[in-house]
Amino acid sequence: MNVTLLSDFGTRDGYVGALKGSLLRRAPGARLIDVSHDIAPGAIASGAFVLAQAAPHFPSGTVHLAVVDPGVGSERRAIACEIGGHHYVAPDNGLLTLVLDLGGTVRAHLISRSELWNSEVSPVFHGRDIFAPVAGHLAGGGRLEEVGPSIDPSTLVRLPEPEVRSLDAALVGEVVHVDRFGNLITNLRRQADERADMLVEAAGSTLQLRRAYADVPQGELLALVGSSGRVEIACNGASAAKVLGADVGSVVVLRTLGRS
Repeated sequence: MNVTLLSDFGTRDGYVGALKGSLLRRAPGARLIDVSHDIAPGAIASGAFVLAQAAPHFPSGTVHLAVVDPGVGSERRAIACEIGGHHYVAPDNGLLTLVLDLGGTVRAHLISRSELWNSEVSPVFHGRDIFAPVAGHLAGGGRLEEVGPSIDPSTLVRLPEPEVRSLDAALVGEVVHVDRFGNLITNLRRQADERADMLVEAAGSTLQLRRAYADVPQGELLALVGSSGRVEIACNGASAAKVLGADVGSVVVLRTLGRS
């Protein structure tokens, strides 16, 4: 069984190793695939983006263990879901927002059966002691219903959607992820052919949507619809994040040309 792993743990410490070990104790034959452990600490929106970028490309039945959990030890729920034929184990903090948006049948269960967890549970490491064992349970052939009671999928926590500005009908969103190239990926969605009359405003710059990075000279900023279907701000051959001094959470406005 394929099991993907996503976290904000990094790789310099032993946290990822402990996560994997805890999972493999329940499912020794699982095939573990690292999606990313370089999500910025506590960056739920970034984790949601990376998870939704990777998960749909795995075979049906894959178990996805995702742990970006700044609320660990609080009253936030621990959940296991089946979404479009894949299983997800994660905190209920918005991390599954974008995979939920991909569509498909959703079944959601509260993780409450403590006999599936590690015998000792640290209040600050639920990834190792709760989420990983439950992911191992599912990867080993365990049923979703066995992790705890079902919950209404409509109650799952969602990240905020872009807002429509009443004055000019512009969409106001934000940067949700900065990739290793310094591209600023937003929560604003557009089709790849919706370019000609759209402007993107961020960090004091106004950019027209382009088709590809090479459509502007080297070192010039641009906006485009990336492979995720979301608006990105980039710099051909350089880091837009550094050029603009922008980061996750920076406000981005998408509006039609001629409106201000």
